[in-house]
Amino acid sequence: MLKWTPSLAVGIVEIDEQHQELFRRAERFVASLDTADRQEIGILLSYLRMYCVTHFGAEEAWMRDVRYEGYAEHKAEHDRFVKDILRMSDEHERRGGPGLEAMKIGTYLSRWLKDHVTRTDSAFARFLLAQSA
Repeated sequence: MLKWTPSLAVGIVEIDEQHQELFRRAERFVASLDTADRQEIGILLSYLRMYCVTHFGAEEAWMRDVRYEGYAEHKAEHDRFVKDILRMSDEHERRGGPGLEAMKIGTYLSRWLKDHVTRTDSAFARFLLAQSA
């Protein structure tokens, strides 16, 4: 469900490598929901969140450097996703709460990541490639 495939490549090596790592971390986190204890799940969710912030920050800096016209919309998508991850963290850490539902979280992460990469990140990559042509 959360596997990176070559069809998700945007054609910029640095971005594609970061996306592969992002998918690996998301997959590892979702897999942990059915098998790991609460502490390990929290650690993996934090690990995913930190990488998202790092990756998104790198993309956003690149967008600012090249004056990408889609920057504001792209950044807004990143910001919403990070808020969603923080909301998951809050839900996970709530004492006596039901915890995180693996299927629901897995479906959300898979849809968001695939849509964002194939639509939003691909548009940015096309812009970069056109600039270097």
